[in-house]
Amino acid sequence: MKAQKKLNVVLIILVIILISIISFVGIFHQNKNKMTSYIPEYDLGTDLEGYRRVILTLDDSDEGNTDDVKTHDNYVKSANIIKKRLDSMKIIDYSVRCDESTGQIEMTLPENIQTDYILADITQKGKFEIIDTSNNEVLMNNDDIRSVDVTTVPSSYSDSTAAYMNINFNGQGSKKFKNITKTYQNVIENETVSNEVENIAENTSTNEATNSTENETADDEEEEETSKEVSLKIDGTSMLTTTFTEVIDNGVMSLTLGSASNSSQLNILKYQAESLAAILENEVMPLQYTVTGNMYISSQIDNNDLNVLIYIGIALAVIIFIITIVKFKGKGLAVSIAQIGYIALYLLILRYTNVTMTLEGIFGIGLAFIINHVFSLIFLDNLTKQVEKSFEKAITKFGLVMIPVLIFSVVCCFSGWLKVFSFGMVVFWGLITSILYSLLITKPLIKSLSK
Repeated sequence: MKAQKKLNVVLIILVIILISIISFVGIFHQNKNKMTSYIPEYDLGTDLEGYRRVILTLDDSDEGNTDDVKTHDNYVKSANIIKKRLDSMKIIDYSVRCDESTGQIEMTLPENIQTDYILADITQKGKFEIIDTSNNEVLMNNDDIRSVDVTTVPSSYSDSTAAYMNINFNGQGSKKFKNITKTYQNVIENETVSNEVENIAENTSTNEATNSTENETADDEEEEETSKEVSLKIDGTSMLTTTFTEVIDNGVMSLTLGSASNSSQLNILKYQAESLAAILENEVMPLQYTVTGNMYISSQIDNNDLNVLIYIGIALAVIIFIITIVKFKGKGLAVSIAQIGYIALYLLILRYTNVTMTLEGIFGIGLAFIINHVFSLIFLDNLTKQVEKSFEKAITKFGLVMIPVLIFSVVCCFSGWLKVFSFGMVVFWGLITSILYSLLITKPLIKSLSK
């Protein structure tokens, strides 16, 4: 039995070491002559990483920006549409301000890889049309779109991954699109062609020259019928011209955007597609804007300040560990080692859940660490030979503190202010991780060390 307990302790410590190495060091692979980590980077807020300040002004060269559309209502509407587009792209750390007298729009955006792709499309009006190429008849427009989403599908015959944009039509649009796919087929019926040729043969039995002429006419009619196409246009620019091979009745138009052989290329495809999707599924902007100012504003908190803050946190943690070890001896050492694993796992979860980290979020990490350690101390203070009951008693006592904090963090998660949102999300994941980690790691470790 003692041997089993020792084995459990060794296995738990090995798990803690493994989690710590993955979180604090990373797992690397070679990508284009450089080492790249599999572990995602932290998603930093604008107060830590800086931001992009962008100025949008009315495009005077655009013929659509006439004096009668340059109104206060259209200025405000354009700014609101830009906000909706950014929300559709799940950009949370941004601001949009409109000068209601001139129509000028000032934006601040988080500085990352996606920013340039946002700016490449954000000024588009977003006028979507499917037209008949033969007569320019508009068959569908923005009113027929319900939503647009982007999906990726790994290839079954290569190492690449394909990106698709699915345009989901509403009820009215689904009916229109079904009729279009039925009308604009790229295959004509053989029976119709045979009848036409047969009629031509009966009416031209006396003159070879006339027969030749009518056959040419039939060929022209056949060519005209097979060349019936539709064009998908955005702001008057043709994105593709196509026909259909089958009737589509599910109300979804799926467009292939390309394929990528690695994650960086795939992310670029997704950024481009998500930017375009956000434009299509929202209203058409009444005015045409152009980017006239594009400046990066660095963070007031530099890396040295962050390093000092991290070093202070580490120093305080070491002091807390020393006090715990002095008071509880071996079990205090075990809890301190478990705390290192908790922080490692917690930071991994924050990375993979894409929590936007702000200065308030960093303080939230410290709060979560303190909460988890206080629970461990309560557990040790109430520890008896019956470890399970001791753990339950500690949970009951600490629940009086943890539950209100958990409720407060959840409320913060619904805040539109990023600083409060970041703090709430960080504390929420800290408490969830603390509960699970205590059940799966801390309790079994202490139980294995108990006589």
